[in-house]
This record gives sequence, structure tokens and C-alpha cells, in this order.
Amino acid sequence: MADHLIGARNGSTGTRRGACYVRRDMKEPARWLWAGTAALAVMAVTMVACGSSPQPSRSAVPPEFRAACGHPGAHMTVQNVPVTISHAACDLTGVVISCPGYGGATVPRGSGGTGIGNSLGFILTVHPGTLDVTVNATGSPGNG
Repeated sequence: MADHLIGARNGSTGTRRGACYVRRDMKEPARWLWAGTAALAVMAVTMVACGSSPQPSRSAVPPEFRAACGHPGAHMTVQNVPVTISHAACDLTGVVISCPGYGGATVPRGSGGTGIGNSLGFILTVHPGTLDVTVNATGSPGNG
């Protein structure tokens, strides 16, 4: 360890009389620098891993849709309409959705603004911007 002059009193510098000496290990600043850098790295990794906003919970997705989320080509049947599924919580792109007595359709790829309907009364809408999917059925089942 080395002695370092930290400050002086009464205008005297460099002398033992009137000077304030503190014993300090010169490795201490390096330890603090390393600890600060490590703390910043942990914070950065946490922020990147967590993102700027929390991901929507799958619990917000109706149970009948959960197995189809993120699985293009999957087939599913919806019983309760109208229903809107958030694209952020569940990607239904390429999923075939049907409603008993009303037919069905495949959720298209694209930027949204798409509506698909059939003569049986099935209506599927992909909303622009959000890509949320709304499924609805109108009229009497099987009658249109």
C-alpha cells in the first residue's frame, strides 16, 4: 500500500505537519470500476432480454385458439363468435379457422386490411397495423 496526499491544511503541502494523509490500496478503484461495469452489463442484458414492453400473456387468448398460435396449417374450430385475437399474443397466420354451420377460411399473410367471407355467413377479418384477427358469423347456421 502507498501513502497518498489527499489534501492539506493551513497552506502547507507535502509536509507531514498540517497535511492529511490517507492510506489507500491503489487496486481499490479498479475493483469499483470492474463492479460498476459488471452491474451495467447485467442491466443491459436484462433490458434486452425483457424488451421495452412485456409480451402479452397467452392467458388472454381463448383456450380453443392456443394450440393453433404460431402453427400455420393448423385447423381449429371456434364455437363462440364474434371473437378478436391479438396478433401480439397469438399469431394465427396460415391457420384454418372454421365455425360449425358457417364454413371457414385460412388466415392470410400480409399487412392486414383483409376481410374474407362466404355465403354461409362466416367472416374473418385481419385488421391493418395490428394484424389482429376477428372471427364472426352472421345469419342462421348452414343457411347464410
